[in-house]
Amino acid sequence: MAAYERSQKHENVGMRALAGLFLLEHEFRRVPGQTHLARLVVNRLNRFAPYDCAIFWTCSRRGRVYDVTISGIIKSKDTKPILNWGRDLGKWLNKTGYGNTQITSVMVDMEKSMVNWPENLPKSGLYVPLRGQDAKLRGGLVLLRAAPWAQPIRIMLDQLAEAAAYTVDALETGVHGSKARRGGHGKYLTRLSAIAILALSFLIPVPVKVEVPAKLAVSSSQANVPRGPAQIDMRVPPQGAMALRPGSRLTMRYQNTQYELEVEHITPWLAGLFADRQLRARFIAAPDGLAPPALSSINIENASMPLPLYLLRGPIAMMRGLMGLE
Repeated sequence: MAAYERSQKHENVGMRALAGLFLLEHEFRRVPGQTHLARLVVNRLNRFAPYDCAIFWTCSRRGRVYDVTISGIIKSKDTKPILNWGRDLGKWLNKTGYGNTQITSVMVDMEKSMVNWPENLPKSGLYVPLRGQDAKLRGGLVLLRAAPWAQPIRIMLDQLAEAAAYTVDALETGVHGSKARRGGHGKYLTRLSAIAILALSFLIPVPVKVEVPAKLAVSSSQANVPRGPAQIDMRVPPQGAMALRPGSRLTMRYQNTQYELEVEHITPWLAGLFADRQLRARFIAAPDGLAPPALSSINIENASMPLPLYLLRGPIAMMRGLMGLE
């Protein structure tokens, strides 16, 4: 009966440790950043693996230590020496290439970079490296205590280190954490989708049949010159001219006389987004074959424009009004 009770007690301890491991791995997925991950590891591991001190660090794939977190230590000027010691510890263990290894006082005393080992900490513990799926280092974890480490706990810590390494990768790439909420891969996919939608919208033609203001492109000194023959130059506001291109048909009426024109040339919209566009049109139907002496508007008949430009007509007209160009 006593043997059964001892066995059941050990089994319950093991189940609690396993449950704590699963809970930690679940919480890894919700951390917003590496600092929160580190603090979670050093402060919560003692629920199933008692220790005197925990040191956690992340590093580059080449072993360069990025950040060090130590249980019970808050980063400040006063704690800089102990954090520097933790960084040196990480550098040393990164170089060793050890796997899951129990650290001994002999190993510590033989390492020159560990001469400043804190007096209040035992020189024994467990080192567990964080390795990604590519077997490259992502960081490391050291749990210091005088007592040895049982094999089941070491196996659990290996699993925990693997989950932590995955979390470090996920945080760096933006799959998890605050980067993921701000975007991460989703951010780039959203941007790419927006660009694709905008590009495709330029393939959607919007038929345009509208009357727009226009005026002859002549100076005041040329206001009384005789009417030209088959061609005229005119200026059209950009919100109307965006629908025009060579070959577009125009109609106009002057003194009850109907004229029909075809656009031959128009200045590109890049020449001035808010400035009048200058175009040259050829008369294809005029009662006397001559251009009218004046005009105030033209009718765009068989034109079309991409959907984004069609939607920009109103804002451009408003900006021209604010700039006094109307």
